[in-house]
Parts: sequence; structure tokens; C-alpha cells
Amino acid sequence: MPKKIEKRSDGSYRLNVANGYDREGKQKIMRKTIHAASDKEAKEAYREFEAEVRQGKILYSGKITLYDFAKRWMKDFVEPELAPKTQRSYRNHLKYRILPAMGHLDIKSIRPIHIIEFKKKLTEGGKRFDGRNGNISDQTIMYCYRVLSSMLKDAVEWQVIAENPCEKVKAPKVMRHAPLRFDEPSVGKMMEALENTKSPYSTIAQLAVYTGCRLGELMALKWEDIDMNNAIIHITKSMQAAKGRGVFIKETKNASSTRQIAASPKTIDLLKAHRAEQDDQKKEAGDRYVDEGWIFADKNGKCFYPTTPSHWFHKFLQRKGLPLIRFHDLRHLSATILLTQGLPEKSVSARLGHGDIRTTANIYGSALRSVDRQAANSLDDGIRKLVQEDKAK
Repeated sequence: MPKKIEKRSDGSYRLNVANGYDREGKQKIMRKTIHAASDKEAKEAYREFEAEVRQGKILYSGKITLYDFAKRWMKDFVEPELAPKTQRSYRNHLKYRILPAMGHLDIKSIRPIHIIEFKKKLTEGGKRFDGRNGNISDQTIMYCYRVLSSMLKDAVEWQVIAENPCEKVKAPKVMRHAPLRFDEPSVGKMMEALENTKSPYSTIAQLAVYTGCRLGELMALKWEDIDMNNAIIHITKSMQAAKGRGVFIKETKNASSTRQIAASPKTIDLLKAHRAEQDDQKKEAGDRYVDEGWIFADKNGKCFYPTTPSHWFHKFLQRKGLPLIRFHDLRHLSATILLTQGLPEKSVSARLGHGDIRTTANIYGSALRSVDRQAANSLDDGIRKLVQEDKAK
């Protein structure tokens, strides 16, 4: 440990405040150089500097590794500001991908070349979280880049570094994958099988198609969110589950995800039938049933675990010998049907709760092109009809 106050030959003073230890057991020293008229003034400056360090007002004044900054970033930004699932994702990508490669570097010494080398290593082979063999996807590489860039951007705003080196590097290329194509016979068989299956999970799957809602949005619904008389569903929250926290309710994905959507007659019929079954459950359970208003609840009134419908749906498709798709693909199916029916892109975007209409266009470009082709053919037919009518005169 150096002296608390070091007087230099040029008349300046260097202040040294001990501030814990790094992961290697080495003492961390916060340093600050000042100009003071006397030793007494320097001591007063030292006391002020020490107080700021103890209060956490001075983040880093000397060398700080990316590893140490990441811990502070998780504590001060990620944990209080982001959703639990996002927190877990950030933590995993930092722990298993970013920090093993770059955690030892002084954050102030990170240059664009380090980012380029990191991207290259990821493309050459990265650790998959599911344990399967094979390289990580280009979407995962982009995600790593975004997490790293977000962290370094905050480091700039917190005045730890002067600029974000990620901004000097081209973002990883992501091959855009076309959304799953749905053939009409398979969709028809699936919807028929769902209708003929008596289960609350079947109701949830059907509602995903009829409403286009995300699974978390459906699971968070209470009866008070349904306006049966006017056939309107109010989407105001989402249900999630996280390790160590269990099931919880959070705000919707973004501001535009909080919305009202019209419910079709079929949707209202599904909800009424489900409510009738739930009323029978309440009578059977008696005092054991704790009614918290959940639309999808077990025999005692407790809300379903939010991921259970997804697991049920996968097994359902296997039992019925139907093409295996994700539960989330039911939302894509809903949008695809609406677009191919010619519904305006803006209306579909609003119904899905997309924050930007470009999101709808990017995901469902093929469906939109199909509608455009229908429009072109209809224009041909319309003009041909006019010409034929003119000739007939």
C-alpha cells in the first residue's frame, strides 16, 4: 500500500485510497492527482476524496478490468433496470462468452481490434448453453456483441472510458431466416385437433392463434381484462418465471405491447366455455379454491406455470403426428393468416403489439409479398375486365 498522500517534485500531490481487493487478492487503489498550496490543503483534499470513494461516488480512477466493471454494471444497471429473463441472459453471455475472452483486459485499453478478435473467436466455435455440439448461431454472436457494446456504452456515459470501441467495428452479420411456412392442410388438421381436445392448454393454444398474443401475455390475463359485452381483450402485463424468483408479473415487452385487441366470436366462445369449466372446478374445490381472478388456473385457483402450455403443445403435436412447431409460431401463424387475407400491415402490427411497423415487415416479408402478388394479379384482372366491357359496347 503506497502512502496516502505523496508529494511530488513538481509541487503536485497524489492521493491514494485503498478500496478493497480484486479477484486475485490484490489491493485496489483509487488515485487522484491534485495541486494544493500546502500539506494541510492536500490533507483536506484527501479526506474529501476518501469520503467520495467510500460512498461509491468514485467508480474507477486507475486500472479496472472488464471483469470488475461487468460486476458493477450488472449491479447498478442490469439488475435494477432489466427484466429477470434478460438479466439471466446477460449474465450467462458475460460469464461463458464475453468475460472468458476479454475479462482480463483493462477496460480503458480495449480497442476495436480486441472486438474484431472476439467476434472471430465466436465464429470459430463457441460454447452452446444447451450442451449440444456445433457452433453458436449468428444471432447469438450478434447478441454477444450487443451485450458488450451496451456495457461499454454505459462505461462511456459513466465517464470510465472516453469512447465505445464497438462503435468502430462493423456489427456481426446475421442471416435473416424466413418465418416458418404454414401449409393449409397441416394448419387445418392442427386447429381441428385442438378444437377436439378438452384441455385448458388447448384453449390457450387456440387463443394464441385467434389473438396473436405472446404466451406470457395470455398467461397473465385475468377475467377483469376481458370485456365480453364489447368483445375486447386488454393486454396490460406479462407473466414470466425465473430461477430464484419463481412466477411473477411484469410490464409488457414495450409500450406498444400494452394494447386492446378485438376478440372474434370464436374467441369469445372459447373464453365462455373455459369460464364455465372453471366455475365447475370452483364448486368442486369449495373452500380450497382461492379465486385470484386468473383465467388460466389450476383446480385450486393458482395460476399455471407460464411455460407449461409450451411443453404441452410440443407433446400434443407429437401425439397427433403433426409437424413440430414452437408455441411462439402460433403467433406467427396468426399474423401470416391476417396478412395473406389482405389485412393492412399497420393493423396487424398494432394487433401483435410490435413497437415498430418495420418489425412486422421484416418478419413477415414473404407473406406481404404474397399479398402484393395477389394485388398485382387483381389489377390485371380488373383492367382486363374493363377492356372486355369496352369492346362489348
